[in-house]
Amino acid sequence: MSRHIFFLATLFLLPLTSCGEKAVAHEPTPLIVHSEVVAAEVFLPTYDEMMWFGLQIETENHVLAIHEPAEGTFLGAYIDRDIASGSIRSFETNIGVNHAIFAHTMMLGDEYPLRWVLENIAAMKMPLIVLMPPIDSAWDDIELLTEFAYEAGRFDIPMFVNLYPILEGHGFTPLEYISFFQEAHGTFAEYAPNVALVWGFDAHSLSISTQFFPKTDFVDWVHLMIHDNVDAQGEFGDFFAHIYSFHSAFQQETPLMVSLAVSHYTLENNRYFIHEAAARIDYIYNRLQQYPRIRAVIYRNYNDLQGRGNKYIINSAQEISEAYALVTALPHFSATVMSGNRDNETAILRLHSPFMAVMHNSRFYIPKQALMHDVNFAYLELLQGKEIEIEGELFYSMADIHRILGMDFFVDMAREILVLR
Repeated sequence: MSRHIFFLATLFLLPLTSCGEKAVAHEPTPLIVHSEVVAAEVFLPTYDEMMWFGLQIETENHVLAIHEPAEGTFLGAYIDRDIASGSIRSFETNIGVNHAIFAHTMMLGDEYPLRWVLENIAAMKMPLIVLMPPIDSAWDDIELLTEFAYEAGRFDIPMFVNLYPILEGHGFTPLEYISFFQEAHGTFAEYAPNVALVWGFDAHSLSISTQFFPKTDFVDWVHLMIHDNVDAQGEFGDFFAHIYSFHSAFQQETPLMVSLAVSHYTLENNRYFIHEAAARIDYIYNRLQQYPRIRAVIYRNYNDLQGRGNKYIINSAQEISEAYALVTALPHFSATVMSGNRDNETAILRLHSPFMAVMHNSRFYIPKQALMHDVNFAYLELLQGKEIEIEGELFYSMADIHRILGMDFFVDMAREILVLR
């Protein structure tokens, strides 16, 4: 049976036993969250239907990283290479969207972008500087990096620095890179404690990324850069295969950041795909909400005809900019600037499980594998003998999980997510 039986939802909060469903003894009544208004009537699965849900695990007292929001995801943009976008204020006015973060790329040894930083301060934005290796000096020049860190710490404002992202043809060895990054972490801690040090890579380097990971103690955020290019038929690649791998690999390490660009033109056959790009942006930003550790999303607003042969600028077509404005207006996305989280501020943490929950015969079930890998292996002994088989896999009912382990849950119907807590 398909794992994607879709149904309509409203904003009303309804108990599971509404619409004629049978109550389940000892199972907690979940809060059913309907997060999109699409119809005036709610259709829940009938008694013998099956519906699969993405599974998230929620825990309390998570200590927030520097600049990590307690909930939601920062909106960001990179507009440096789009001259038509103008200033931060004019870009936001033109597309009708406020952002929390603006990004800038420079090489170590270049003049510090003081004027751009001051523009961010005046507009109440958090700067993200992507710092690339120098051309005219050694890439591991710690004196140059110390000078940069001193400048970054002068105004004590919330800032992100993505130090030497791992790109194709980077030229680093893992040992050299990790050693330099760890030393750099100490440099920023001394001269720029206002800076969240970001470690990042592009989608092409995802398969080798863990070789270069400097360890959690030396990284504040992890950053993935990805281009979603359209082909000659107006089709896109599997964007979320990269997102899934990235989120699964690093969600337990730090908060995550994604920079993305969606193409609406390809040199492959010299065609525009405006409608397809608008729909793609809506789809991506909606679905990114299912990945709870992604705490910042940066749109790279530029064209790259010489390199990738694609155009990505959202404000070059009204349909695209309107789609972007509409989807980023969702409550999940935030333009509110944070002040630093330096005092062990805590919040609820959600992690994305690679396993799926199911509603079957009006009861909710959690896979055994999820309890083993995502919750606590010791729980299996307490639940011994309570397994049931569904489509060849072993599950435990939420009734037993609640009664024996004291855990409960809620369900976001529109996003098809079950949150176990």
